[in-house]
Amino acid sequence: MSESIVYGRNALEEALRAGTRVSRLLVAFESRAPWVEALVERARAARVRVDRVPQAELNRLARSRDHGGAVAIISPVEHVGLDEWLGACGKRATALVLDEVQNPRNLGMLLRTALGAGVAGVVLPTRGGRLPTEEVVRASAGAAFPVPVVYCPNTAAALRELKDADFWVYGLDARGQTDVFALDWPARTALVVGNEAQGLRPVVRKNCDDLVRIPLAGGLDSLNVAVAAGIALFQVAAAHRARAGGGETP
Repeated sequence: MSESIVYGRNALEEALRAGTRVSRLLVAFESRAPWVEALVERARAARVRVDRVPQAELNRLARSRDHGGAVAIISPVEHVGLDEWLGACGKRATALVLDEVQNPRNLGMLLRTALGAGVAGVVLPTRGGRLPTEEVVRASAGAAFPVPVVYCPNTAAALRELKDADFWVYGLDARGQTDVFALDWPARTALVVGNEAQGLRPVVRKNCDDLVRIPLAGGLDSLNVAVAAGIALFQVAAAHRARAGGGETP
């Protein structure tokens, strides 16, 4: 299943009605057609990312000039909204929150690691970071399909919602004071990892309950984001197994 492009009024309306795989709605700067503006409102209500782009970009994506001023990008991976995911979440759950992760191979590896560590959902902001594409699916070796992918408008807002739902939020940061191996991970844990180059943004750090680090030897100051997240996630999984008295990670 690959990323695909949908255009045409009826097709776009049906895609947004179905909702689970529309990752972006692209609208031409020049377009002011009432039906296009209605699509924009529907997309925003469904928390689908909307971008205004030049007409030429839509021509390129649709490989046609007959798109009417709007094109939807359909993700190869189904996703849910944060509210829906929280409503179905168990008392013991781990969320992996990705703050502006850009590299598709890293995202694919993170999705695969999340599946192996029993993560209940991978939270992706619809702005600023990489969304699942065919390249991401390939990098995950298929793990992008079974792991729940959760879309949110922005990371900081998602962290506030997670805390309101009794999640403890931990930012993975080389400057953190808390050792990932020493922490007694709570039953509801959200682990936040940041951009490959800049790490966690200040607004995201501010919304974390604590910043945790992986102690490194050999003079290293950091690890690849997917490797670091994997180490932390399996520590969370081990803590949850121990608290549950053994067996599979819930």
